[in-house]
Amino acid sequence: MSSQGKHWSKARAVCPRPEHAGSRVRFDGQYGAEGHRRQYYRCAPANGDRPHRFTEVLPREELWKDACELCERDVGFHEGPRAARKYQFVARGIAEALVAVGAGSTYRDAAGVARERARRLRVDAETGQLRFTRHGSLVMDWVEVFAPVVFEAYRPRGWPTSGSVLLDDLPFSVRDPDSGRFRIAFRVFAAMGYDAGRPKLWRLAAFTTKSELDWEAFLGALDGAPPRVVCDNDDGLTRAVRARFPDAELYLCEWHLRHALERLMGKLRREQPQHRHAIDELLPDVEAAFTGPAFWAAFLKRAHAAGIPRVSEWLNTTGRVVEEQFGRRGLRWERPADMPLSTSPLDAFINPIRASIKPRAYGLKNRERTNRMLMLMLLHANGQDDVHPYTHLIRAWLEGNSGRPGVDRRGIVDPKGSASLR
Repeated sequence: MSSQGKHWSKARAVCPRPEHAGSRVRFDGQYGAEGHRRQYYRCAPANGDRPHRFTEVLPREELWKDACELCERDVGFHEGPRAARKYQFVARGIAEALVAVGAGSTYRDAAGVARERARRLRVDAETGQLRFTRHGSLVMDWVEVFAPVVFEAYRPRGWPTSGSVLLDDLPFSVRDPDSGRFRIAFRVFAAMGYDAGRPKLWRLAAFTTKSELDWEAFLGALDGAPPRVVCDNDDGLTRAVRARFPDAELYLCEWHLRHALERLMGKLRREQPQHRHAIDELLPDVEAAFTGPAFWAAFLKRAHAAGIPRVSEWLNTTGRVVEEQFGRRGLRWERPADMPLSTSPLDAFINPIRASIKPRAYGLKNRERTNRMLMLMLLHANGQDDVHPYTHLIRAWLEGNSGRPGVDRRGIVDPKGSASLR
């Protein structure tokens, strides 16, 4: 076919066939619905093969404007955003939705915004009017397919080699349809470490229990071991830490220890009225007792003298841990920021995650899909979520898979009638 008089592509598109390297390429029409058209190209092979039509590995969708607001230059029809083959939505729209989910948006809300921004609202077959849908499966599928893609570039390969690792879990309750009572359906395990002295959320994962085996699986997912671990005095957790990190210093969170003593005293105050007055005298001094050895010794003496058996038992067992840790904590002004005495620095990371998940905990039933959502939340917590890098990562991954995701949407499916987070 003669190419004389044809409009040769300014986009410098390249024929995907290796044997046609160096061939001339020109525009050859568009395909797709109005407002979402994509470019066809025609290759005139230099080796004498017959001309043929093709599309780019990641077709570009037409722009709705004549200029790009980001790079401040005029752009052509064929220079719009890239999209995966047979995907209605461009890579940038997917990246924006992933950032929204990481920031706490629900699948429904993120899908609604994605459809509106992309002008992909559904049309009523009878009236022709636009239909606003609140179905979140669109973004749920994107999270399943693309969250591991953007997470891989930032994924920690091993535990930090300096400072402390802080461990805690977030329980989420749902109402049992049979009994009407609330019960814990799943927990999100969280780990925070320090990178060059700055706090960083290191790992998030959902589990149905907080057993030693679950904690060992969580801790064993990364290589190496931290030099110091701060966590709650939970049997399953502490056993898992000792098993996985035998050489690490285990420091029990002082806030959790104090809170456990206060809870015990509050319970005894209700159940044992004969000790109510003595407990009322002791409770206001519990917080001060944890500030140092001198205050602890004075509190210990008063508490034993009060004659409350359960309190004395706690002080003679768990209380000895408090005394032992006083010798390891060092002076406050000499202790570096990455050697905290409690897990409270972790709260700044996990409180927004708790607030985001709690209202929709009942709808999260698939463990692996939930873990992929948590990948995005971890990136957001660390300030690593950005539309531009996400877009480049998605595009690079698609290009490496011939323009297609390479995995099935909704490929992570629980067996029928058996939710993995219940």
